[in-house]
Amino acid sequence: MSAWLQRMRSMGRRPAEGGPNPILEGKVTPTLLGLSIPMIMAMVLVTFFGLVDMFYLGRFSPEAMAAVGLAFPVTYLLHTFGGALASACTSSCSRLIGSGRADEVPNLLLHVILLAAALSILLIPGGMALLGVEPSLNSLDTDPTVRQMARQYGLIYFLGGFFSLFAMSVNSLFRGEGDTIFPFKVMGLGLVLNIILDPLFIFGPGPFPRLGVAGAAVTTVVSFGAASLLVLRELLTADRKVRLMRGAWRWNPAMMRDLLQVAGPASLANLSLPVSVMLINKMIAGFGTMAVAGYAAARVVHSVVFLPMLGLSMSMMIMVGQNHGAGKRDRVRQITLTTLRFTLTVVTLMALPVVLFPEWALFWVKDEAVVAAALPLVRWGTLTRPMLGIVNVAAFWFQAKGNGPAGMVPNSVLRVICEPLGVWFGLQIAGLAGGWYGFAIGDTVGGVLFLVILLWRLRAYVRDADPAPTVT
Repeated sequence: MSAWLQRMRSMGRRPAEGGPNPILEGKVTPTLLGLSIPMIMAMVLVTFFGLVDMFYLGRFSPEAMAAVGLAFPVTYLLHTFGGALASACTSSCSRLIGSGRADEVPNLLLHVILLAAALSILLIPGGMALLGVEPSLNSLDTDPTVRQMARQYGLIYFLGGFFSLFAMSVNSLFRGEGDTIFPFKVMGLGLVLNIILDPLFIFGPGPFPRLGVAGAAVTTVVSFGAASLLVLRELLTADRKVRLMRGAWRWNPAMMRDLLQVAGPASLANLSLPVSVMLINKMIAGFGTMAVAGYAAARVVHSVVFLPMLGLSMSMMIMVGQNHGAGKRDRVRQITLTTLRFTLTVVTLMALPVVLFPEWALFWVKDEAVVAAALPLVRWGTLTRPMLGIVNVAAFWFQAKGNGPAGMVPNSVLRVICEPLGVWFGLQIAGLAGGWYGFAIGDTVGGVLFLVILLWRLRAYVRDADPAPTVT
């Protein structure tokens, strides 16, 4: 037992230089779990960023909670493009290492930093301008004070955009190398700062200013800034494959194309979440501020249940990328099916307590009207989280192989078509609660559809005898 635990602890660390690579050669299940455990823990910390904010803001005022939910479709643009770049980083880095070209990873790092800087130049002023004129804030039937608080939160949030993009993308390169421990440490630092600073800047005790919603945004910017400094320090480590190295820069159009081939479609797929939130917010705005705040609260609960599937899928992406680069197609299939089984099992176990006791999952929400609005979505939306796990595995499987366009489809269809349509039909039939039942039905339809597609493509993938494409 102790030897098994030791293997599990070592799996999340990058393979020793010159030693065997367990991602390519080790047993699939312990390797997947060894990579996933620190990954899941890191995702827990990321989710607690939002949960900590909502916990304190819920005690500040229901309007503050609603404001963050209202700003989400715009502020999520940073995560949309940052997460897309992160997926491209993991995919490209893992395929380079799997194909025996780890010496090109320092040059890949510099291309990634260039992309992160370019995204910052485009996204930060663009997002701030969007918050000033964005129709989803102006057209919703919500309190003007809530809309103003949403803009204030979003403007500050965007000011720290480069820190978010830099930390997310470089941490994903570390993951592509096979290291899931260090990114967990980075997120741990950020969360500790968030927990300490949130109440200080939101409530303003002593010498601190009482900033309310703006204080939550200030805390997030400071936390990601500190995380970026820790990442920069790690890039100077000499024995890493992902490191800053003098003389590494060589402009490589093919490398940039490979990154963009995954990041571009992944950006569109990631946009599906804020688009879905915006559409659903529009549909439920007529039910009042409490309905919008309840939807925001339910999304936080869903994100906690979502964590295991995200950690497992991202670990699968590392393993599939390296094995795809090495041409080990049967092993890729085994990794994918193992991930699918673990995802369905673990997420179901995570969902059951929430489904049975949804009030407990909303313990951090102070306002009873917000709890009442959120309860049906917390229960029924959580029940169908395993379906979202299937969609997620399918998307990451395509992205890991460098097929960005196919990776874009699963989440886009689920978020932009299945969920909003389900909510719309439910609202027509049974009001707000009916809308939340429709949300769950939309998730179920999407999950079944992409399970069939994934199994079909896996079979064709193993039959295909062509050489595995990699970064050129």
